[in-house]
Amino acid sequence: MVEITEIAEVDGPVVPASEERLLDAQEIEGAAAKLKRPTAKMQLEALAKKLRKESGALKQLEASHAKSKAANSAVLPTNAASAEEEEAPIIEDVTNNKPAPKPKAAPAPAVAPVASSARYVPISSFAFDSGKYNSPTVSIYIDLDGVKEIPRANVTCDFTPGSFDFIVRDLKGKSYRLFKDNLAHDIDPETSKVVVKTDRIILKLGKSKGEYGYDTWTDLIDKKNKGKGNRDADGKRKKEDPQASIMNMMKDMYDSGDENMKKIIGETMEKQRRGDLGKDDSPGLM
Repeated sequence: MVEITEIAEVDGPVVPASEERLLDAQEIEGAAAKLKRPTAKMQLEALAKKLRKESGALKQLEASHAKSKAANSAVLPTNAASAEEEEAPIIEDVTNNKPAPKPKAAPAPAVAPVASSARYVPISSFAFDSGKYNSPTVSIYIDLDGVKEIPRANVTCDFTPGSFDFIVRDLKGKSYRLFKDNLAHDIDPETSKVVVKTDRIILKLGKSKGEYGYDTWTDLIDKKNKGKGNRDADGKRKKEDPQASIMNMMKDMYDSGDENMKKIIGETMEKQRRGDLGKDDSPGLM
């Protein structure tokens, strides 16, 4: 940028700066017309063109100064000077054929990150593996493409004795959740964990060990007792009355058995109610 300053008053005739620039441009144009090298001629013509533009800008500044002087103002208004400075042309350095450095553009304003939606996409598709006999865990397999690419802190699971709440946040713009609060058996939160693979999640639910070893799982959730009334304040499953447990088992066998099985179980359950079970050698299950 060419710095344009206020024109000082001196005694005697003074050639205005705009006129000086115009005369320089005319002189350079005359010299360029005599040159034979096309590149040298182009350089001088470009410089003359810029000098003419600069002369026009200075002429406007001189006119503004004259108006200010007529109004008894010794200093140009700041906004006028700024406006003229913005209009002043950029002059190239002919000696090294490099343009003068341009002012740096103001950095673009930072864009605030878009908040992720607080809503979750329910995970409805997963695989359940009850494991082998007396194995310490059961497993849940969940396929999620690219899940290992997100921060590990975005993958969480809250385990309680009777439930788990699995959440994946901000996976390709979505958040996912799998929540189960009516598990078929108690789990051990301390031994339960989440395993993150490339495109899969494995939930390892630690089995709760009872008097005769680990519980045998056939389903993930308790389909019969769908409420929370079968659990205590700590979330653990309430211990059933052994007699009631046997009766429930016999009822299940009755509902799923053939006619002969239903007859035997029916007679046994009737004797159980009368208190006659075990008093004779009649066929029965007890």
